[in-house]
Amino acid sequence: MNVDWVIPCRYVEVHDNLGTLVGAGIDTFWVPELPAPLQLVCAIRLTATADELGSDHQHHSRTVITGPEGDVVADVGGEFGIDTDNAREDWLNGFVLPMAITWETTAAGSYQLEHIVDGTSKSIALHVIVGTPNAGG
Repeated sequence: MNVDWVIPCRYVEVHDNLGTLVGAGIDTFWVPELPAPLQLVCAIRLTATADELGSDHQHHSRTVITGPEGDVVADVGGEFGIDTDNAREDWLNGFVLPMAITWETTAAGSYQLEHIVDGTSKSIALHVIVGTPNAGG
C-alpha cells in the first residue's frame, strides 16, 4: 500500500470514494496566542494492489507532526483494513480517506506532518503564525 497524496484542507467528505474538499491546500494557521490547540483535516489518497485489500489484510497507519525545533509534537497511529468487492486485479486501486489530528502548538514557525502507511509516506509543511491575517497592512 502506498500513500499517493496528502492534502490539508478545512473540510473533507468522502462518498463513493470521491472526495469533496473545502479550503484544499491550507498550510498556514493564525492563532491569537500560544499555546493554542490546532486541528488539521486532511484528505489522503492511498493506492493498493488487489492482494493488499480485504478484511484479512491489516495495514499500519501513523501520523507524526514535528515542531519548528524538530521535536515530535504529535504521534498517532493505528491499524486498518480496506474491505472491498470492487478491487481491480490489473491496476492500482485508489482510496480517498479523511483524517483529522489535533495537537497543542506552543511555538510559531514551520511544522511538518508526515503520514505513513506500511512504510511509505508523504510529508507536508505547515506554518503557525501568532496574530491575525493581514494585521498591520
